[in-house]
Amino acid sequence: MAKLNYKSRFGKYTSKVPPTMSQTLSPSSSVTGPPLSQEAFDYLWHSLDACTDHGNYTHIQQRDLDYSFENENEETTSLQIERFQIKSQQDSISDLLNPIIPQSTASSMSPDSQTGIIGSSTASSPYNDTITSPPPYSPHTSMTSPIPTVPSNTDYAGDYGFQISFSQPSKETKSTTWTYSESLKKLYVRMATTCPVRFKSQRQPPAGCIIRAMPIFMKPEHVQEPVKRCPNHATSKENNENHPAPTHLVRCEHKLAKYTEDSYTSRQSVIIPHEQPQAGSEWVTNLFQFMCLGSCVGGPNRRPIQIVFTLERDNQVLGRRAVEVRICACPGRDRKADEKAALPPSKQSPKKIGSKVSYGTEITTIVPGKKRKLDDDEDSYTLTVRGKENFEILCKLRDSLELSSMVPQNQVDRYKQQQVEVNRQWLSVVLARESKNKLMKRKTKPGKVIKRPA
Repeated sequence: MAKLNYKSRFGKYTSKVPPTMSQTLSPSSSVTGPPLSQEAFDYLWHSLDACTDHGNYTHIQQRDLDYSFENENEETTSLQIERFQIKSQQDSISDLLNPIIPQSTASSMSPDSQTGIIGSSTASSPYNDTITSPPPYSPHTSMTSPIPTVPSNTDYAGDYGFQISFSQPSKETKSTTWTYSESLKKLYVRMATTCPVRFKSQRQPPAGCIIRAMPIFMKPEHVQEPVKRCPNHATSKENNENHPAPTHLVRCEHKLAKYTEDSYTSRQSVIIPHEQPQAGSEWVTNLFQFMCLGSCVGGPNRRPIQIVFTLERDNQVLGRRAVEVRICACPGRDRKADEKAALPPSKQSPKKIGSKVSYGTEITTIVPGKKRKLDDDEDSYTLTVRGKENFEILCKLRDSLELSSMVPQNQVDRYKQQQVEVNRQWLSVVLARESKNKLMKRKTKPGKVIKRPA
């Protein structure tokens, strides 16, 4: 029941009692009133009843919300609200609206998600309907990967004795393109230069085996991230023209090299076929390149990396070798610095602060013992000296000679060894200073005047 005042903006409306549910209205009857009139509502209501075959398809329930508002002022509008629910007798509305998507049962959801969804739905709905929800979503439900999420970097020779090696360059200097440290088990290589890696196996593996080279991060907090080139080097034209994998960090100059990226872990690797060594040789050599510096932002970003070489057949690992790689601008210099830092403190050279050498003096306690015999000379002599200062110097010499005769021979030998070490340190400082001065003279161009501040 709704009463509208004639002064309202909807126009004049004559109050009319709505028909009951038992009244019928032909769907073909026309609407005589305006669009918002009672006649239009009755026409739509009974048309819906006729379209649903008078309730055979659906049944209509009416529930009173027990809500009404009425004001004594005649100019206001009184409202009475009723709610209707259209419900299927057999099937639910969701099945009829979307017959393609199957309904999921509550058992396919976790207990926490069931509690949250059902609790929130029942609190907001006045009806006890069946709660349906979509199945849990996972982007990798049907995906499998031959590479695990955290690859292993443990050396594993396997049944075939898989091994790798790095032959040292003929002339190793600071400007060498690559070098390998046996003590650190670490490869130092310059960016975008070829580095020979040798492979061999004690027994001949089955046919169809491959060798995979895959870079990984060494630290646990970064090991799950794939290693790729930085955007700067990956998008530049240098070293990328006509190359099938510009974003790969590791490349191989083998004609049958294949670059792969796992769709599950996004890890990149290069695959080459396993080959037998030629006649008279023990190793098979392949040339690899590393296409980004270890300090590149967006790539390795100063995080230590390893290259894992695996011998595989049908996604089964038959052997594995891992080597730490440092991609830098000066491999020889960085190798010497790391080897020097890895030495124990006792074997390292003494620390020098500027050009000063610290000398230590140990006070030796004189223990009463046997006196050394100095040619059995017990005679005394008198020396006349002019000047008090000279007399005091000679007195100190006399006292030191007397004291030295009372010191045991083993302590005298220890004191001499200490003096030899002190003289050696002093000599190394002098030689280092002279070499530095010669190097500065070589760098200074002839004819160039160096202005020094006054």
